[in-house]
Amino acid sequence: MKTSPLSQIVERIRSEQQLTREVPDFDPQNGNETARFLFVLEAPGPKAVASGFVSLKNEDQTAKNFQAQLTAAGVSSADIALWNVVPWYLGNAEHSKIRGARSLDVKQGLQYLTAVVTAIENLQCIVLVGSAARQAHIHLSHNTTAHILSCHHPSPKVQNAVLGATEENVSVFRFMQTLSKCEAQTGMPK
Repeated sequence: MKTSPLSQIVERIRSEQQLTREVPDFDPQNGNETARFLFVLEAPGPKAVASGFVSLKNEDQTAKNFQAQLTAAGVSSADIALWNVVPWYLGNAEHSKIRGARSLDVKQGLQYLTAVVTAIENLQCIVLVGSAARQAHIHLSHNTTAHILSCHHPSPKVQNAVLGATEENVSVFRFMQTLSKCEAQTGMPK
């Protein structure tokens, strides 16, 4: 069985960082290499480590919130790839509590983000999800012609603290699709 280009990147990260399941793979139920939209979150949580995938199907409230927002905006899983600016778990040894990404963590993770972006052939838009992911904006600006947007992190902590965060995220996701449709109609390069 042939390994996908994105799964090859995951294997490379695991090898270079001397990690295994702490670097979850891309969810095979998403578009991944054929996606139009890449969502870059902060770092995998305990449920992603347990499932082995960065997925909207993980049993945590962040995944549930994110899936509900994408569904409200009419975004299909076939059109997305989910990744993290720091692709490995940042937390305790028991995989029960994650810590926030630090600037050094993000800097180390950026070395792999360009490879992910390059492996997605039809990429039209990258959405930086949360403040840690937004640290990748300048790096991505030098490495892609895809549109770069940002939104609030879908964690309960952020969603409960920022008035209107859910509605703003849904609005960003709808705008993302509008950009994609405009490009398709005008034939503009990505």
